[in-house]
Amino acid sequence: MFVVNPVTVLRGLRARFVKAFGNAEDPSEIKPYLMETESDGPDEEYGWLGQSPELSEWVDERKVKSLNDFKYSIANKDYEGTLGVDRNAIMDDRLGATNIRIDDLARKAKIHPRKVFFQLLVDGTAGLCYDGLPFFSASHTEGQSGTQSNLISGTGTTLAQLKADIENVVAKMKRLKDDVGNIYNDGEIQIGVICPPELESAFKDLNSLEMISNTSNAMKGKIKSIVASGRLTDVNDWYFADVTPGLKPVVQQNRKAPEFNGLEGDSENGFMRKKWLYGIDYRMGMGYGLWQKMFKITN
Repeated sequence: MFVVNPVTVLRGLRARFVKAFGNAEDPSEIKPYLMETESDGPDEEYGWLGQSPELSEWVDERKVKSLNDFKYSIANKDYEGTLGVDRNAIMDDRLGATNIRIDDLARKAKIHPRKVFFQLLVDGTAGLCYDGLPFFSASHTEGQSGTQSNLISGTGTTLAQLKADIENVVAKMKRLKDDVGNIYNDGEIQIGVICPPELESAFKDLNSLEMISNTSNAMKGKIKSIVASGRLTDVNDWYFADVTPGLKPVVQQNRKAPEFNGLEGDSENGFMRKKWLYGIDYRMGMGYGLWQKMFKITN
């Protein structure tokens, strides 16, 4: 008679999950837009996202600039994915379908940050960032910066129009000011584009073609990252970001890596419903970083 040892079954499924998670696709395409931090509590404070001081000539004494007192935090959220496995399938040693589902659960856990990232962008005209305004807003202001915007209207979706809009956004981003009126993005801007699938080929053409409308394409090779996702709900709107190493437009805080566990044997589900439960427990948070590093272009 085949005797099932729940501990042995769980150990085997956990090993399966760990291996599948390690081999699963890494959502590396969103990494250039993320500032990853470690978390050791229920949330983390990001009041420091305000402006740092410019260097100035040292005359007599230092000019001390205190951190702005922004009350902004990102909460860690709990995520789970749970499978119910019929006890008979385990007792009959038929775990083939379960193994496939474990593999898929591991894949979904690995790419989960991608899902949260794109939802943040979709919600960006309502979701608040560190200055208390929507992340994408035409009313950002801080100290002596004046009113500034990272939400602008595009001219269209032809190659020529996308090229003109990128050049316009680069100029606007380089004109942004900090809280004492100094230029914020003073230096090279490495261009990142996040778009719906309907615009992906257009941006790739823009990044590769020598000529556009019989005119030399100065944008060729200038786009460092092109990311497309069907999670972006509008087929004409897209996002521009500065992916230069350093501070980023989105913060991902890692609290607890996906952990696989099980509830089987004499549990209520096992006794009453003949179901053994297996699943993951995952804690992380994602929120808005620097609005100065990302623009939304609406068409």
